[in-house]
Amino acid sequence: MFPVMKDEYLRVIDSSVWMGRIYFAAGSYPTTWSEFRTFGPTRSRFDQHPDPPGVHPDHGVMYVAPALVDARGRTMSALQTALLECFRDVGVVDAVADDPYFVLFQPTRPLKLLDLADSDWVTVAGGNAAISSGPRDRSREWARAIYSHYQGADAVDGVLYTTSNRPASRSVALWERAADAMPDRPRFNEVLRHLGLRSSVEAFAHEVGLGLVV
Repeated sequence: MFPVMKDEYLRVIDSSVWMGRIYFAAGSYPTTWSEFRTFGPTRSRFDQHPDPPGVHPDHGVMYVAPALVDARGRTMSALQTALLECFRDVGVVDAVADDPYFVLFQPTRPLKLLDLADSDWVTVAGGNAAISSGPRDRSREWARAIYSHYQGADAVDGVLYTTSNRPASRSVALWERAADAMPDRPRFNEVLRHLGLRSSVEAFAHEVGLGLVV
């Protein structure tokens, strides 16, 4: 049984916070910077789509990296978190295949997120840190249950969780409930191989031991 929703279980991200994500404009499944993925569940951790996998028009998800302040007072790099989440498992930052873009935007309203990283919700609900780093099929079960259980005034726009590839950072899975918080235009939206990004991408890939294709 999930606990009664309390403010202490929530993380509200206001419209001043930058959100970053990497998306692919080409390939077998091209998308746009503001599109919520309605196909699912895939292998991604917090897809809340029901089984079986397919297009579920009423269920959308978008994974983003928020530029939040960490426990040491440092602003998390949305670009670095997005690079890790997107490419760490394959070991190479490929800035060419399927035309990856990096986008930065600010939500147009505060986002109400269930905090799976810095609150006691997971413990009270009977879980542990594996929700962010363990088997992803179990995390998807949690996502579906959270999405279904908290409704009405208790409904959340998504979940904030520990980035498994960089525990000091945080990632966010936004669900389609957050679609009305997307701005008309992003602040930055360029191909990952853009000259304005190249030095940052190259330096970080080298720092964390990732290969690089530009």
